[in-house]
Amino acid sequence: MALNKTSQEGLKDGWTRATFILRKDYLEKLKASAYWERKKIKEMIDEALRLYLKGKKTKKRTNR
Repeated sequence: MALNKTSQEGLKDGWTRATFILRKDYLEKLKASAYWERKKIKEMIDEALRLYLKGKKTKKRTNR
């Protein structure tokens, strides 16, 4: 049986909610880009992270 977390309620499989702190100027640029590209902010963040992480080699964390 899968554990249901409130951070995942109403989301598609493989997605979760998270809170981040970022620079105000980055957020303003992100909002403006999302507006002009007619995308949601979460779509813009997903695309940026996908491109950044593409080809990165990572290890699983063991201190959970």
